[in-house]
Order: sequence, then structure tokens, then C-alpha cells
Amino acid sequence: MRNIKSLFFLLLSGVLFNISPLFAQVEYTEIYPNRKVFMDYESFNVAKYRNRGARLNITETREDGTLVEIKSYGRNTNIEVFERPPYPAMHIVYKEFYPNGKLKQKVVYLPSQLEVGKHIECDATGNCTITDLEEGRNKFGYNDVLKYLEEQNMYNLNDGNKWEYTFWYTEGTQKWGVRVNKNGVQHKMIEFDSKGKGNVFEFEAAPAAPVVPIVGTFEQEEE
Repeated sequence: MRNIKSLFFLLLSGVLFNISPLFAQVEYTEIYPNRKVFMDYESFNVAKYRNRGARLNITETREDGTLVEIKSYGRNTNIEVFERPPYPAMHIVYKEFYPNGKLKQKVVYLPSQLEVGKHIECDATGNCTITDLEEGRNKFGYNDVLKYLEEQNMYNLNDGNKWEYTFWYTEGTQKWGVRVNKNGVQHKMIEFDSKGKGNVFEFEAAPAAPVVPIVGTFEQEEE
């Protein structure tokens, strides 16, 4: 009887060990007001695009309206995927895969090239690490910036205007910044103190933001 009980305990332990990852908490990046981008492992279906040639430059639209751009620059080069959710979202989910389709990294960008939230990086064998990019700058974080923009009627609108955003974060001063364009004209430039003091600084409209190089913006436009 003791042997049967021991065998049952070993079997039960094995079952629990195998299913426990299903219940493990998955890290994610939250985007205000109600989006989550999970930083879990995934792979790219290389076989699906094998007949498209060595260089990929493909644009697809998912059923939910997400615009997906797939790029590679030659045989045996890494594959980049840019996922742009539909309006009113402004963020981009960036994914990079090894030539065999295994995940190399995944992160969320606020326009133009500001990484926020969590960042997952994997080596060629599939070992992954997740870095919290918000450590030290989360007393007043990027989601607080997005919430402020919404409260000031500059984000998450259905007003028919074309809004463009350029975000930056300055390590030395620990400040967030955002330039907001409305219909192609600079509307506001704002800085926020990430140390939680609640200071908000608004600047008059200018031709360009002097503290960040503008390399392109992700446009959101109401359909």
C-alpha cells in the first residue's frame, strides 16, 4: 500500500509540475486606457512566407484592424514585425525573430522610438529574459502621460482631426516629454517630472521640439 501511495504522489507531482506553467503569471506591458501587450514567447511562421522570396516587405491587416508590417533584408537575416493597433491606439509592438522563426526580442514603442514597459529578449536557443524598462521612472510614468493627454483632449478622441505624437524620456533630468501635432501643425509640447512631484510644463508651439531628434511619427487618424 505504501508503494502505491508513493507512486500516486509521484504521478500527481508530475502532473502538477507539467501544468503549473499554464497558471504562471505572464508579464505584460500596459498601455492606457485598457490595452495589454503580453511579453510571452512566440515564434514566426517562416514556412508561410517561404514562397515570397528572400526579402520580405509585406503589409497585412488583421480582423481587429491591426496593421502588420513584416520585413526582412535577405536570406538568413532576422525578420522584423511591426504591429500597429487601430485608432485610437498610438503604440507600436515591435518583434524581431531569428531567421528560423524563433523570437529574439519584443517591446512596445511609443512614437517615434521610445521603448516602454517590459522588454523580452531571447537567445538563439530560446532562453529568454524580461527587463522592466520602467524601474526608476514609474512614479509618474508613460501611462500617466497618456492619461494626462486624454484629460486635456489630446488623445483617445473621435473628433475627426489628425493627431501625431513624438515622445521622449531624458535620463539626466528624469523627465518625460511629448510633442503633439494637430492636423500637421504643432499643437503642444509638454514635459512631465517622472519623480512623482506632479510638475507639468507646457511650452508654446514651435516648428520642432528642441530636445529630441524627430525621426518620424506614428500617425493615428480616425477612419
